[in-house]
Amino acid sequence: MIRLKGWHIAVLLLLIIGAWYLGYINFNVPGSIQGPQPSAPANMVAVTKPIKFAVTDPLAGSAVASASIQIYGPDKVLRETLTTDSSGSATTSLPYRSGETYYVKVSKTGYVTRWFTVSVPYMSQADAQSLTTNFVALQLVQLGSYTIKIVDQFGNVYTSPATINFTTLGVTSLTLTINIYNTKDNSGFVSSTDPINGVSWGAVLLLSTAGTSVVVQNAGTSVVRGTTTYYILPVSDNMLTRQVISGQYVKPGVASLTITVSKGSLVKGQTQSFTLNLQAYFDPSYFAANGIGSLDATSLTTFTLNLAA
Repeated sequence: MIRLKGWHIAVLLLLIIGAWYLGYINFNVPGSIQGPQPSAPANMVAVTKPIKFAVTDPLAGSAVASASIQIYGPDKVLRETLTTDSSGSATTSLPYRSGETYYVKVSKTGYVTRWFTVSVPYMSQADAQSLTTNFVALQLVQLGSYTIKIVDQFGNVYTSPATINFTTLGVTSLTLTINIYNTKDNSGFVSSTDPINGVSWGAVLLLSTAGTSVVVQNAGTSVVRGTTTYYILPVSDNMLTRQVISGQYVKPGVASLTITVSKGSLVKGQTQSFTLNLQAYFDPSYFAANGIGSLDATSLTTFTLNLAA
């Protein structure tokens, strides 16, 4: 007959806890919902460990200190909020199991707020045994600083506020090229999707006008709300990014959008005003339904244009 002594039980408990921590065993909590556990890739093992996040700026080539990291579960409930240290690192208090998916929001003043869908990584056998944390790298870029200028088909350049007169130019229709310039090196905008509120975060040029005389073409999707007509032109992240490598601009940070405006029923002495607004964190579908680009939509720069007959 084998008798278990107290130290036998203590050793057994330590072995069980160690195996759980390394991810070799998993306990189902009564009443919890357990989805199917994905298989680990070849030569990798599933672990349940805290995650060490590293946040870097890929354009500046540096760590991002004092960034906020918010971790949400698949149920969209906030699990933890972390702040990166001087090395751009932050480690969770809770352990997370390989293969599980979480939504991670990273933000810092002056930087582009981003959402990431993070699948907790698997680890090699050696790393699982030697490391106390799992590792996830995230990227955050500085938000650009933008200005708008308009060029007509004759090469005339306009800065805000601008008035363009059809009669003075001797035309009834104008082709206007809207140039958006990022004036800040190694900065830009990065689109992402907000899974908590179910909206896409992109950048758009939003034209708005309360008049109906001038005819606007090639200005993207139009949305009418009340007496105001809005035109939505998406702007790509790549166009908004200004990057310098070894003194050379590999990304100049210039977006060019061309629209056509016709005098329509505008008569001499009348004007119709337009506001051009570069917006970030903007979802066109959400705007059409709710009148705002998203709960986080932000204006980056505006341009006031008056068209006169």
